[in-house]
Amino acid sequence: MDSISSDPRLVTAKVAMAQLEAMDCERFDIGVKRSEGTMQLREGWGAKQVLKAILWLRRENLQGAHIYVRPAGVHGLSLVDDLTADGVRRMKADGYEPALVVETSAGNFQAWLKHGQGLDEAAGTYAAKELARRFGGDPSSADWRHFGRLAGFTNPKPSRRLQSGMQPFARLHEATGQVYTQAPDFLRTVRAEMERAAGKFQTAEGEGVEEERGLRPLAEFHGDARYGGDFHRADMAWAKHAAGYGLTAEEIRDTILGARDLSHKGGQKRQREYAERTAEKAVRQMRE
Repeated sequence: MDSISSDPRLVTAKVAMAQLEAMDCERFDIGVKRSEGTMQLREGWGAKQVLKAILWLRRENLQGAHIYVRPAGVHGLSLVDDLTADGVRRMKADGYEPALVVETSAGNFQAWLKHGQGLDEAAGTYAAKELARRFGGDPSSADWRHFGRLAGFTNPKPSRRLQSGMQPFARLHEATGQVYTQAPDFLRTVRAEMERAAGKFQTAEGEGVEEERGLRPLAEFHGDARYGGDFHRADMAWAKHAAGYGLTAEEIRDTILGARDLSHKGGQKRQREYAERTAEKAVRQMRE
């Protein structure tokens, strides 16, 4: 047995670097979510910086931390989370061949699709949600900045433990790095749908909710085509809706903070400020 295949540290480094190479980004954000729930975020790292940190990441992982990765800044990738093996096969058959596939636990897969061009927040989120809808991915994980697991590290979720009681490794099944065949047609469709949704939003804006159905969840607004994947508008629309049902600014703020990944806005202080501004504006307008 050669030294590389017998040394777990080298195996982890080799697999993780293969994933980053297939993602083909200049910079990455690395998330280390510890067992108590805190997230250690390392933003804008190059692949070499990640490689130098492998030993630290392994120590954190051995202590129960989840190891995540996502592209930093504007990028041309979409993550489709919580796929079945059949979902991955259907992707390939339909011309949506993943640039890489990671099996995060037995029978659960994450696929990264490469569009061949950078997408902004709205387009990236819209594309991710549409891909999740088509292939059975998790819609709550579909946005332009969602973290995926970094291959070579274990998945510490208690619900994902193997029958042996061991934690499963996030396994890199394939890493072609290719742009999927249907990318040009899919992106044309995404942009056309966003323009159509934006037009509907302009006519509906200010008219209120079509029908009262009680307090609606924020996730429903995030997935509403009227907002074209623009979470800023969706957050504000929901905040006004919630304020109309008597929620306090604090309750609205806390819901926004817990609804999606806001780390692209900066540290926790900036994230909290964004949620507070949105909540206070919504409550103030309801009183005016």
